[in-house]
Amino acid sequence: MRFAIVLLSFTVLFAHAFAECEGCGEISSVFDERPALKDAQFSAYAKYVGGEDIVSINPTMRLAPASVLKLFTTAAALDLLGPDFTFETKVYYDGEIKGKKLLGDVYIKGAGDPTLGSPRLAFVPDLPVLMESWVGQFKEAGINKIQGNIYADNSIFSGVMLPWRTSYQNIGNYYAAPSDGLSVRDNSYEIYFAPVSEDGAPAEILKTEPEMSNLSLQSRVKGSASLRSEDTFVNFVPASSEARILGAIPLSKNPVKISAAMPSPAAFMADYFRRSLEKNDIQVKGTALLKAPESYDDKKLLISYFSPPLKDIVSYTNKRSFNLYADTLIRVISAYKEGSGSSGEGVRKVKEFLESLGIDTANFDVFDGSGLARDNIVDCKITVEMLEKVLDKPYGEVFLNSLPVAGDPDDNGTMSRRLRYSTAAFEAFVKTGSLDRVRAVAGYTKDHNGRRIAFCSIVNNYSGRMRGVDEVHDDFIGKLSDIGLNKKPQARRAGK
Repeated sequence: MRFAIVLLSFTVLFAHAFAECEGCGEISSVFDERPALKDAQFSAYAKYVGGEDIVSINPTMRLAPASVLKLFTTAAALDLLGPDFTFETKVYYDGEIKGKKLLGDVYIKGAGDPTLGSPRLAFVPDLPVLMESWVGQFKEAGINKIQGNIYADNSIFSGVMLPWRTSYQNIGNYYAAPSDGLSVRDNSYEIYFAPVSEDGAPAEILKTEPEMSNLSLQSRVKGSASLRSEDTFVNFVPASSEARILGAIPLSKNPVKISAAMPSPAAFMADYFRRSLEKNDIQVKGTALLKAPESYDDKKLLISYFSPPLKDIVSYTNKRSFNLYADTLIRVISAYKEGSGSSGEGVRKVKEFLESLGIDTANFDVFDGSGLARDNIVDCKITVEMLEKVLDKPYGEVFLNSLPVAGDPDDNGTMSRRLRYSTAAFEAFVKTGSLDRVRAVAGYTKDHNGRRIAFCSIVNNYSGRMRGVDEVHDDFIGKLSDIGLNKKPQARRAGK
């Protein structure tokens, strides 16, 4: 009799679980016998926000997350600094102004703003426009000659500027640009090569944009008849004045452009500002240098420039998966929260943030804010727990809306062309991650009854097609969105 009661109770509980989650039992099957996952390590975990687990496959397996790591960096930044936080870059001078001559030096004090002079963001002035404004303010102050130097102060950050444990081949490429305390123009520039018509012929540098007068470039690039797009990489020692370009470009009748990272953004900024002043008839007797004065107490503030609010920077970081902004934010978290401004200290601050949410960080072992390092390790359980808990925070809606929206052609995120004809379209907010042999997704969706789901799936060391892994992830997200659906799926636009 006791056995019958226990069996009946179990049956009722079992039936109740699947009554609440119709179709959950089929979701795990999307990972079964998929050629793209053959011999790969993978994990998947999904649960209702504030509710029960839905899928749990190796949820604590330690895996490289790629750009899914940006979720942790941006959530911690919003939590510790607030969505409306802004950076203030300042320009000071010392000495005195006599007549129209400044008898002193000029200091550009970096605040860690990653967006300063960005050509990518429509809501900030690009570098030429920014310089025009700054030069104008010098003229308004009655200055037409500077006796001293132009100094750039990037001391708000400390330690190595490059993303930690970045591969050798990535150093110098725009997507691994160093995070400087005085960033400018997304810390990148363009190199133009003259057309090459013969296989194996050397490719000569025509120009850089903007002009990199403080940088010596050595090209070892050759033309290749077998290439359809450039296959180059730039290499330098951080903060140096020399860079080498290796690889090949396709044969072409037109110049070929590549993007590269600045070895020393702050040094470039000081030099570019000096040249901007001189082009506008403000003579600078000194030179452009890096220097952090002991104090600004004896200096006069001439210019204050404020960045967009952090929530806009976070949105661009997640939707466009922009490494520089994430790697800068990890250092900003440290610099503005009584730290040294180093990546290592920033990572510790992120760990403390996770622990404040009650999350076990034993499997959170990372080295940067962007996910660029292949040595970064997280697990899906930590990721989903974080996603679930930040929704209850005052910035939860800001964080949610910073993620790429599946199937939304107007979103400009990394998911705009995926899941367009599924029930996940306009419902799933998904951060993607991609590195060599790494594909990952994490974010939120809703089931057909409107219940919010947090999910994560990471695949490492797959041997199949990259697109094949993406198809598995799309099926996973689609099945989560189909829970409770008993009719043919139709794309639907959901209110956010």
